[in-house]
Amino acid sequence: MRGSLTRFSALMQEPDPANARRAAREAWHSHGLILINPEWLNGWADRCQAELLAEKCHGKRKVQS
Repeated sequence: MRGSLTRFSALMQEPDPANARRAAREAWHSHGLILINPEWLNGWADRCQAELLAEKCHGKRKVQS
């Protein structure tokens, strides 16, 4: 028995961190877009700087609890 959502089952996968990083690298090289997950940065200072730049460009992040 097939449901109406069966055709979308291939799209329902867990996120792949390696694929996200690959896409971010491609966006940088192809379009000059900067996409950085703070978790990719090893040092506290680098993470803090990235978050400060994001807030400067986009405003404070609205975190859902």
